[in-house]
Amino acid sequence: MTDIPLWRRPTRAGWRIETDETRTRVDVIDPDGQVRASVPIRPVPHFTGWFAKRQNAVMSRAFEADGPSLPTGGPSPVTLRPHGQEAFVSDGAVSGRRRDKAGSALVHGRRYAFVHTGGKSADALRDGTRIASFVKHGFGPRNGHVSRDDHGPLDETDELVLTVFEKLLRPGRPGAVSTLATDLT
Repeated sequence: MTDIPLWRRPTRAGWRIETDETRTRVDVIDPDGQVRASVPIRPVPHFTGWFAKRQNAVMSRAFEADGPSLPTGGPSPVTLRPHGQEAFVSDGAVSGRRRDKAGSALVHGRRYAFVHTGGKSADALRDGTRIASFVKHGFGPRNGHVSRDDHGPLDETDELVLTVFEKLLRPGRPGAVSTLATDLT
């Protein structure tokens, strides 16, 4: 397998994301290399004090392996390029079961939803109609790949939202038990 984490690999359609230097935002880039949206992400904690160097190194390695994620606690504003229009994306419920953590987005008047259908699968809906299904193959954030089955023709807005869903929400993301185990370690 490749050493490139899943979140850094381009989607099937050639879209990708890149983080800014401060790791507080990702840019969604189309196959032509144009930035199409800027999305805020959960910032990486920065430590100071006695063990700060080690703690910061651990957090940096974890970020590189697992990738960015959306902030929790409500919709986040997304800046669409090149005209600076605003859209919104949400990570879903803050805690609880995976099935309750449906992501959502509002872009150009369209309502999108990212609904987990299993431990490694999810559906993307546009205005209540399923437009794509995702399945994660392999184990861990680096291994395997994400396959996408489209259920109809997609435009650039759909591709932008599906890229955000695939790279920042990810099918098969951890549920409550995994989150608890991670918090304890």
